[in-house]
Amino acid sequence: MTQTGISTEWLLQGFKYELEVKVKPKTVEYYCGHVSRFLGWARTAGLANDIRLISKHHIHSFFHHLLEETPTAIGGNGSHRQVRRTDNSRWPYYVSLKRFFSWLLEEGYVDHNPMDEVKLARPNPPPIEPYSADHIKRMLNVLDSDWRLARTPRQKMLAARDRAVLLLFLESGLRCSEMAGLRSSDIDLARQRISLHIGKNGKGRMVGFAAQTRKALWLYLGLRGSDVGSEALWLTEECRPLAIEGIRQIIRRLKKDAGLQHLRGSVHKLRHTFATAYLRHTRDMKGTRLLLGHSTLAMTERYTQFIDAEDALRAYDGQGPLDWLME
Repeated sequence: MTQTGISTEWLLQGFKYELEVKVKPKTVEYYCGHVSRFLGWARTAGLANDIRLISKHHIHSFFHHLLEETPTAIGGNGSHRQVRRTDNSRWPYYVSLKRFFSWLLEEGYVDHNPMDEVKLARPNPPPIEPYSADHIKRMLNVLDSDWRLARTPRQKMLAARDRAVLLLFLESGLRCSEMAGLRSSDIDLARQRISLHIGKNGKGRMVGFAAQTRKALWLYLGLRGSDVGSEALWLTEECRPLAIEGIRQIIRRLKKDAGLQHLRGSVHKLRHTFATAYLRHTRDMKGTRLLLGHSTLAMTERYTQFIDAEDALRAYDGQGPLDWLME
């Protein structure tokens, strides 16, 4: 028996409270934002305020509406352009509505889940382009300038820290959360190894680094000191553990000062850059998977699609399909 007389606004609030117990704030915002958009459309479509009236037909109509809608985007110079939505635009709404209606069914607010009859294939994400050698050189130039301008021991420590963070990202493929969680005892300079005790899903693994990063870590550890009262590897100016957001701010600042703020991606792009460089050099997909800490090769392939696309495009060097056809 389903409950009656409950507004969609009330249900959306309850859904939000349920999510806040289980997921991160950004995920709550993601799901609730898409569900709210759908419920607003449903009201304008004449479905009143009764969630039990939503059917498979209404879901399909909403998805059609998403594809037909052409919102206007305003550029930085004030120009206006029409944004044409693609099939990929529907996916966030699909996953959000699936979770929303599953929750409604579990709580007894509906007696069937209309999303069970709606099938949508997950879109193939585009390859993520890694940072280029020029991008990395520009960020390293910023770090060189930071070191030259540093005057106090604390300023030197921060400059050395930021360089070590960037180089370690590029040579280890660590996730941001893993980088933030490192302890000084996790670093083995002699063997050029890092022991990760808690990775994603609680899995531990080993990662490595080469000579440049070893030198950067040695310099930072010396300036950091061993009597700071914290096991955390990365410290703030006040000698407190550097949180995940602090790591992100380091990379965002480097991108901005290097004139790279227009590039898509930030910290996670460094992980893709590592994976691309490692696989291009070794052609070892299994080794790449192990170093990234992925449970399946399918996950690793998502990080390395750019190599396949780049290799395919090399066929155009000098000639192209038209030349081949006319031979």
